Formats: sequence, structure tokens, C-alpha cells
Amino acid sequence: MIQLPLVVSAPHVIPKLTVVMELLVRFRLLRSNKGVSQIKIFSVLISLILITSCSSNDSAKTYNVPKSCEDTKVLAAFPDSIPNPKFIDTPWEPAEGTDLYAAMNGGGLACSYGIQEAEVGATILWAPNESNLFETRAKEWQGFGQQAIDLPNLDEDSAYVLTEGTQGQGEYHVWAINYLINGIWIQVNATFFGSIEAAMPIVTAATESLTVS
Repeated sequence: MIQLPLVVSAPHVIPKLTVVMELLVRFRLLRSNKGVSQIKIFSVLISLILITSCSSNDSAKTYNVPKSCEDTKVLAAFPDSIPNPKFIDTPWEPAEGTDLYAAMNGGGLACSYGIQEAEVGATILWAPNESNLFETRAKEWQGFGQQAIDLPNLDEDSAYVLTEGTQGQGEYHVWAINYLINGIWIQVNATFFGSIEAAMPIVTAATESLTVS
């Protein structure tokens, strides 16, 4: 019986191409060995089909901004301290040079939610990262004091946060979070974030509101 060596590496860093190549080598060796059963050869073929199929499906996904402000998961993510938040239909008139202007003119969407009378709420921007829009805006954000951050439990490509005060030392507020994920720039602004952790339900909802085609 032929003993085939395994590619030894940590499972989370083995590229799919490496796995496919290994299975191809196994398949050729199995075919050359007349004593190997057809079942083993069939199992290797099935593994190849499954891996290449999953790889194709992953690469085919395209993420897009939500279709409309009403078609998002943001409202459901508001904290209990803000009861009955609503979508606030806002007639945007963005000034040139602002994030809102860049997002809207880049094929994006801007939506506000909350309690308008109490001036409590959140405004979310979604925009495709065409022509490195996110990277261009990031230079401006850093100039205004936004800091790079790794958002908890989110696989974003890059993120920046604008805060006021020092966390754990008196009043602290998270005013804005900008992040790039799945080729989309998302900006989350709110009046009620006392920490990054408190902001994450809205951030997660904004991310999950992306459509996939």
C-alpha cells in the first residue's frame, strides 16, 4: 500500500490551492497503483469537487450597499434605552469635501435612524470603495484626529474611530466609526455610543445590511 505524505501546516493558513494540488497528486498516485480500490479514488474526486466548488462560490460574491434605508437591520439593533426608534427621512444637501458628499457622489446611501424630537440617533453611510475612496478619506480622518482601530468580532480590512475624552476617566464618547469591509466603506455616527463595545450592535447591523449578488 502506498502511504501518501500530508502537507503539514496550521489548518487556518493552508491556501485552498495547496489543498487542491495535494489532492491532485494523491489522485494521480492512486490511479497508478492498481491495488487501490475505486472507493478511495472516488473519495478523492469528491473532495476535489467540493473544494473547487466552495472556492468558486466565495470568489463570486459581490457586496453592495443596501437597496434603501428601510431595507436595513439597523433599527432592530438599537439599544433598549432608545425605545421605538424610527427611520428619519432626511433631504440630504451635502457640502463638497465632506464624507457625506463623497459617499453620495460615489454611489452610496445615507440613512438616519432614531428619535428625531429627542435628537438621539445614528446616521449610517454605505459607499462602494471605488477608486480607493476609503483610503482617500482616511487621510482626512487621521488629520482630524481619528485613530486606527481593530473592531471586536468583525473581520474588517481597516477601521478608524473618532472619540472624545478618555475611556474609564470621566465622560467618554464615540462619535464616528469608519471601516472598510467586503469592498464597502461604512461610516457609523451616533449620539449615544459610550464605548466601542456599545457601538458594535449598530456596526454589525450596518455590515449585515449589505446585499450580496
